[in-house]
Amino acid sequence: MKNTKIHRIAVVLMVLMVIVDACTRRTLEDEYVETALIPVSIDWSISGVPLEGMHRASVWLFPDNGATPIEYRLESDLSYREIAVPIGTYSVLVFNETIENNDWSAIAFTGISRYETFAAIGIQDAVRGFYSRTEDLPLIINPDLLSAWSLDRFEVTREMVFRTREIVREYSPSYRNVLENEIPNLTVVKPLPRIERVQITAYVRNLSSAMQTTGTIDGMAAGVYMVSGEMLPTSAAHAFILNGRVYESNDKDGTTTRTFNIFGRLPDPATRHNIKLDFLLTDGTLHPREEFDVTQLIITRNDLIVPTHVINIGYDVNNGDHLIELPDMEVSAGISVEGWEEVIIPLQ
Repeated sequence: MKNTKIHRIAVVLMVLMVIVDACTRRTLEDEYVETALIPVSIDWSISGVPLEGMHRASVWLFPDNGATPIEYRLESDLSYREIAVPIGTYSVLVFNETIENNDWSAIAFTGISRYETFAAIGIQDAVRGFYSRTEDLPLIINPDLLSAWSLDRFEVTREMVFRTREIVREYSPSYRNVLENEIPNLTVVKPLPRIERVQITAYVRNLSSAMQTTGTIDGMAAGVYMVSGEMLPTSAAHAFILNGRVYESNDKDGTTTRTFNIFGRLPDPATRHNIKLDFLLTDGTLHPREEFDVTQLIITRNDLIVPTHVINIGYDVNNGDHLIELPDMEVSAGISVEGWEEVIIPLQ
């Protein structure tokens, strides 16, 4: 009888040990699989950013409960990565590079704690070589190439946690295609440009008399919201050098041009866009400043990957346009119009 009781107690203890061991193993397993493996596949072909010129890429997840965003980075492979994401509901933002200052020469980021307010802004330049910031509007440096993609809602469930881990175990090491088919939400990522361009061409009589042509254009946006692509309402101006020259047969008259990046034009229809041009002549003097209201002269090409605003001036064919004629000066054979980009023209 005594042995029977001992045997029963031993059986009960063994069962309890099995139950405790099972519970312990389940707890450890739960701890191990608190994140789902989410495949992220990025196609940069319509981003306006050459893949060969890119260093890194970022994937930001914004929890719907307002918690701190989660940042993932792509470095060795800029087109694919599996990210381990905790259970929850998120908004997703993908863009080239990171928010670190050393990834950008002319862009900073603001409002990064929230999905809707995440924005890129232009860096103001105290001195832009040939102009200073004492203009009517702050001058910002022409922004770097920037693109982004967003998804308003992405949910990671407990079922996704176990299913993605199961796929990796079952199909390893060739599990990528299965994983992408199972969780396709972030496998159709196609970032779009978050910058635009301006192409300014000026036709100038006696262009050969100018060593350098510099200018500013105002009424442009000071930044852009990364998610929506909408412009920040703050206005700014850009400085530029016109240095691409094409001469007519007389080797005096011709065009000078420049294309550069902007965040975009302000959407307010009341915004005016003015160009101011300064010409440094070959004798070291300044030609009187030329000013143009180009608001009605801008032709926007949305058929290009990066939308481009084309502005032609100096033809005297539209309101706001007029001829540009410099004095006819002899150009010394030793003087070239190339390589003068460091000449400083003081403000008038």
